[in-house]
Amino acid sequence: MKKCIVLLLALFLLTGCAAQEKTAALTASCQEIAEKVMAAAGFQELTAINEKYLEKHFLIRADDLEDWALYRDATRATPEMVLIAKVKSDADQAAVKKALNAYNSEQLTLYRDYQPDQAAKLERAKALQNGAYLALIVSPDADKTTAALGQGWRE
Repeated sequence: MKKCIVLLLALFLLTGCAAQEKTAALTASCQEIAEKVMAAAGFQELTAINEKYLEKHFLIRADDLEDWALYRDATRATPEMVLIAKVKSDADQAAVKKALNAYNSEQLTLYRDYQPDQAAKLERAKALQNGAYLALIVSPDADKTTAALGQGWRE
């Protein structure tokens, strides 16, 4: 009986810790998530990009986002970039995700002609979602950046 109680207590504690870890990931700022991802892989030097670029090139209104962080290779020699966005509850998450995928497709078309050796990075990039958070990461190592995002992210 004691073994059963100890086992149930251990299971309860492990379940509680897992739930707490997932919640912590969802409360992180977009800046914190972006920094974690950028540190995970050998990105080119990325530069913070402003709201005008987000609205013009991604066709996403900054007013639809509660929080966001956008970094990209300012030289454009590579398509490398990190965009983490938290969509406001009243905004259309599906529309924002569609805009991220459309941007990636457009960049893929451009880089296939301009820098074909860089196109593979865009082919591996996909818009990922974890609750209200969305991410589009074009990186030199998609496995490392996906691992840095942690669990709970899906296409």
